[in-house]
Amino acid sequence: MKILWTGLLTLTLLSGVHPQETAGEQTDISPLLELAAFAEGEQLHVTEYKVVLKESINIDEAEQVIQQIKAYVSEDQVIEEETNLARKKTFTNGQKSSDFIEHFTVITPRDETISTELVYSLTTGGTQTLTTQEIMQQINQIQKRFFSENVTLYTCLKAEDGGIIDDVLIYQKFKKAFNITTIEAATEQRWTSRSGYTSRWNQAIPLPNGAMNVQFATRTLGGRTIVTIGTPIITAEY
Repeated sequence: MKILWTGLLTLTLLSGVHPQETAGEQTDISPLLELAAFAEGEQLHVTEYKVVLKESINIDEAEQVIQQIKAYVSEDQVIEEETNLARKKTFTNGQKSSDFIEHFTVITPRDETISTELVYSLTTGGTQTLTTQEIMQQINQIQKRFFSENVTLYTCLKAEDGGIIDDVLIYQKFKKAFNITTIEAATEQRWTSRSGYTSRWNQAIPLPNGAMNVQFATRTLGGRTIVTIGTPIITAEY
């Protein structure tokens, strides 16, 4: 089932489908602060934060955007890939002293009716490296420099407990804290995943059973429980 979430993200990036936003509201990174506060309250150790920005751009603007990215990254580390669906260029920020990893990806679909996509991701360790406030500051700077007000944002948090925890109980606490309506649920051996909707956050992805803007997954490995939460979808493997 891990492939399901990765595939959903890939489909979202390549198809140009954006999470829906409530009229008059703008995307922000406040879910990251709330998720971090929840994890801290449950005495979970945050091991990773990941934030993804995504926006459709005009194909004529792509080269200009690429030049801006090259001017930003300290080293020109680029990987080019080609598939039957798209051509992709990924640039990595080469600052070895940085507390986070940054990637810029420009995806040009072979189908010219689908827009070119600019995707930025920031990945960092838990609270021992950057605070959520510092992550917010970095994301805000990137958004102002490379994206417009039409950008969509995905946040993801990975945390773990030193022992095995009751995944049903921890989800019920999460559900109550954020007033979540469960849309879909799946369970496998040592793994559970739930998709839901909360009115606290304005972005949402349409599903057959209703709008979804949060995913909550748990996996038991080697006597410990890993919790992964994504808004609106999980963007990191677990």
